[in-house]
Amino acid sequence: MNYRKYTQDSINVSEIGLGAWQLGVNSGWKGMTQQGAIAMVRHAFDAGVNFYDTAPNYGHGTGETRLGKGLKGIDRDKFVVNTKFGHTDKGDTNFDVNYIRTSLEGSLKRLQMDYVDS
Repeated sequence: MNYRKYTQDSINVSEIGLGAWQLGVNSGWKGMTQQGAIAMVRHAFDAGVNFYDTAPNYGHGTGETRLGKGLKGIDRDKFVVNTKFGHTDKGDTNFDVNYIRTSLEGSLKRLQMDYVDS
């Protein structure tokens, strides 16, 4: 696995990351089970992947929940998590500071983490 600097203060991150969209529930395609999602995250980490991308609307939050479960028990300083905000489940955007705060707090709760990296 090749690694590179993500930010000046971050750990080196894998050039190949894992996106949590496919970890979510069925939304027009054959969904992944929770057990399969957790196994995929663990396998990726064991293969050297340490960069994970997610968003609150991936599977209506299921992608974040399953990503958090898959990373549970791994030292938090060993991986980087990127999430997003501002896009609602209805397809609109909302960049109001209160919506952003609520979105981030929801992401942290679903991920079972104290912080995200970006």
